[in-house]
This record gives sequence, C-alpha cells and structure tokens, in this order.
Amino acid sequence: KQWYQRRVAITAGKYGVGNQQISMYSGPRYNDQLWKLVPRFKVNFYTDEVFHFDNRQGSSPITREITVTTGIKRSSSHTITNKSTYKMSVEASMKGGFKLFGMSATAKADYSSELETTFSENNELSWSKTEKIVFIIRPGKNFKVMQHKVNFDGQFSYDSCSLLTSIKIFESDTAHFEDKDNFIISYVQ
Repeated sequence: KQWYQRRVAITAGKYGVGNQQISMYSGPRYNDQLWKLVPRFKVNFYTDEVFHFDNRQGSSPITREITVTTGIKRSSSHTITNKSTYKMSVEASMKGGFKLFGMSATAKADYSSELETTFSENNELSWSKTEKIVFIIRPGKNFKVMQHKVNFDGQFSYDSCSLLTSIKIFESDTAHFEDKDNFIISYVQ
C-alpha cells in the first residue's frame, strides 16, 4: 500500500465580536481576510516641568509646596478587565520606544524602575502616588523641578495612561540650567 500525504491550509477566522464567534476556513486567502496586528499604544517620552521659580532678584528665601505624582496615571476610571495583558502591552510599548528613540541607559532605568514599582501593586487604584513636597528657593537662584514622563496613547481612549517617574531638581544663577546628564528629553512617535 502507498500512503499519500495531502497538505491542506486551514485558516482560523473571526466573524463577530463575541469570544465564541470563530470558525475554520479552508478556501482561498485574500488580503482583506488577514488579521492586522497593531501596537496597543503609541508612546511619547519627554521631561515635564513640574515647577519653576526664579528667585534671582530676591533677597530672601521663598518657600513653596508643590504636589508631585509618580506611577501610572490613567485617563479613564474604566476598569481594566485583564491587567496582565495591559501591563505586558505597556511594557512592550515602552521597550519598543526605547529602541525607536535610542534612549540613554539612565533614562531607560528611570522609566523601567518606576514601571516595575508601579505594577508591583495589584490594585490599579494604587498605581500612582501623590505627595506634597516643600522646597526652599534660596535668594539669587533660579529653581525648577523636572520629571520624566511617558504618555501611552491607546487605540481606545480608556486604555491611555501616563507614567510619571521621580523628580530632579535644577538650580542655576542664570536663566540657563545645565543638564550635564542629559535628563531633559523629548521623543515623540
């Protein structure tokens, strides 16, 4: 007896929005039948100015209290149904942005560390922390507080969020601030 092997191409197809609306199809393939995988988020990395006060003309210290938020801030109160895939999508988008923009090791570490800390919390209401910090701006000083930030713009508005990292203080005697470690960034996708 001779055995013949026949190759059959079978394609899985989804014909509706429900989880059970999947079928098999063995006919010809057409481009409009192919699934297109798209990134869940577009990312924008930048350094945000949280606070700025110029006391170069002053003769006495100035005290200011500011509010700083770190972690993930979501743009919607819509509950995330699958936190595991959400976390993986945010992480993958951020790592893709690192490669796309050729980010420095320091900036990568800053973003990655904050994301890891944030996602270690199981409750999404605890993904961000806000605290008040008191600063004293000395006379003759130009003072500003900067923070790394990445916006994750989702395909669906309820998916969008921002990651806010720790802050960095810049102080100067002039209108210009030195950025020796290239903390200030701006990368838009």
